[in-house]
Amino acid sequence: MSIVGLDEATLTAQSVDEARRYLIDFGLVEAAPDGGYPLFLAQDNTGLRVAPLDATDLPPPVTAGPNIREIVWGVQDTGALEWLAQDLSRDREVRLAAGVLSTTDVDGNPLAFRVTQRKALVATPARVNVPGLPPQRPVNSVQDFVSQIKPLTFSHLVLYTPDLERILADYTDRLGFRVTDRFTGAGAFMRAPGHSDHHQLFFIQSPENRGLNHLAFHVRDHTEMMLAGKGFAGKGWTPAWGPGRHIFGGNCFWYFKSPFGGNFEFDADMDVVDENWVPREDVMGPNTAAVWLCTMAVPAKH
Repeated sequence: MSIVGLDEATLTAQSVDEARRYLIDFGLVEAAPDGGYPLFLAQDNTGLRVAPLDATDLPPPVTAGPNIREIVWGVQDTGALEWLAQDLSRDREVRLAAGVLSTTDVDGNPLAFRVTQRKALVATPARVNVPGLPPQRPVNSVQDFVSQIKPLTFSHLVLYTPDLERILADYTDRLGFRVTDRFTGAGAFMRAPGHSDHHQLFFIQSPENRGLNHLAFHVRDHTEMMLAGKGFAGKGWTPAWGPGRHIFGGNCFWYFKSPFGGNFEFDADMDVVDENWVPREDVMGPNTAAVWLCTMAVPAKH
C-alpha cells in the first residue's frame, strides 16, 4: 500500500462566488465541469473543490461553519486501493464505489482514497546567480515579475485534533504515515509513505478546535512565493502570517485568511527526507516556528 500524496480536498464556504474568486486569484485554474462541485487545479492536477455551506451530499462536518468536508489521498494503483479497503474495514466503516474508497480517521475527519490523478510536473529549475560561480540565469536576462504565479501542487494540510497521540497512532499504524518532527505536546509533522516531502500533514493539539487550520500549495521557489503573496494581497486578500521561513520543514511561507474556515499558504523549498531521516522535537513557540519572519506593507480589502 502506497499513499503518494494529497490529490484533492472539498471545502465549504458561505459564498461559492467569493470562494471561486479567491481560488482563481490564488492561482488555481478552474477545471471544466465534471458533474461534481467546481474544481480548481494546480499544475499537476491536484486541487480543491468548493461546495456551499449547506451541502447535504458530503460527509458530515466535524465542526460548524465553513471548513474542510473531504480529504482525498492518491494511492499508487488499484491493488493498493483494494488492499487499503480490506485492511481499514477491520476497525471502521468503509465504502468502495466507482474507484473511490470513503471512510474517516479516528477524529471523524472524512477521508477518501483513489488511484492518484496527479500528473508529472513540467517545471523549470529555480536559477540563482551566486558570486564566484558561472551565472545560472542567462546573461542580459531579467526575471518575470509580472505574470501571475500558478501553484505547482497541493503541498500539505494542517488539522486540529483533540487527542494528538491517538490521531498519530491512527495514521502511522493504519495508514503507514511517518512522523518527521514534533512540537512537544502541541503538534506533529507527518509524511505519506509514498512521498518524500517533509510533511503532507500536521496535527495541532487543541481541545476546542476541529477541522482545518490551514492548507498549502507549493510554488517553485522563494521568489515565486514572494511574488504570489504580493500579487494575492494586491487583489485585496488579507495576509495572516509571513512572509517567512519555517525551521521544521524548512519551507518559505506566506499565509492568507480565506473564506473556508482556515488559512491558505503559499510555500516553497520544503525539505525532502527519506528513511534515514531522524525525527526532531522542540517546544512550539515563535523561536521554533520560523527562522525569519517579516511583514509586508500591502493593501488588504477582504
